[in-house]
Amino acid sequence: MITGATEGVGRATAVALGRQGFRVVLAARDAGKAQAVEREIAAAGGPQADHVVVDLASLRDVRALADTFRRRYPRLDVLINNAGVFLPRRTETADGFETSYQVNYLSHFLLTHLLMDALEKSTQGRIINLSSSVYAVGRFDVRNLQSEKSFSVLGTYAASKLFMLMFTRELARRLGGTRVTANALHPGIVRTRMMLRAPGAFRLLSYLSLPFSISPARGARAAVHLASSPELAGVSGHYFTRSRRTETRNVSDTAENRARLWELSLASLQERGASALRQAG
Repeated sequence: MITGATEGVGRATAVALGRQGFRVVLAARDAGKAQAVEREIAAAGGPQADHVVVDLASLRDVRALADTFRRRYPRLDVLINNAGVFLPRRTETADGFETSYQVNYLSHFLLTHLLMDALEKSTQGRIINLSSSVYAVGRFDVRNLQSEKSFSVLGTYAASKLFMLMFTRELARRLGGTRVTANALHPGIVRTRMMLRAPGAFRLLSYLSLPFSISPARGARAAVHLASSPELAGVSGHYFTRSRRTETRNVSDTAENRARLWELSLASLQERGASALRQAG
């Protein structure tokens, strides 16, 4: 399953994995766009793909996505948490969370928990979380977790990508000794619509970086490698830049903060009716 599978890296990843013989489930907001990707996968010689319409700005939609998947399929081999937004101002979802926090991080945290049973039925379940190199300037500040006190375009986005990295490492720790692995990746500077439509001054920076950017197809190679490479069986808790394992540096990314973020995330979901969540580990 791939979230955000109708554009950019998500779409390219779906097509590439379909070409390798994976049956891909596209989690997307737009059914028409998802059907177009299904046709692209079929044209590439892949097995019939499937889609489920979901808006990650809705926790109800996330629960419905997991329920639909479990009804249709006996197991999940790979979960790629790819979807994300890059917003010019602070907004909140109907669930009461800052939008970037929920879409980029919290809904994927919830989805991963809800699909853990399906992942454990695989001979080697893999969770792949899309982070970004901007995690390095993200901050974990419990007083400003959702930009309540201070919003900045880059700071809020970077924090959400830091949270995905911290979540990955804490999840990998809790999954130790099981057949399920969790890794995070930065796909590179990819020419996507989100990049070229970045808000404010960041759009200019995006265009300036075009000479150093790569296509979505090349950006997808890392996720495809993490999803399919036999040599990565059992590899967990790492961060990859493109397809290379990379050391990370952020003062907020500590064992204590990872556990704290996990507990805060669970608590906020439980307050909104997700009390039946099963905790990994």
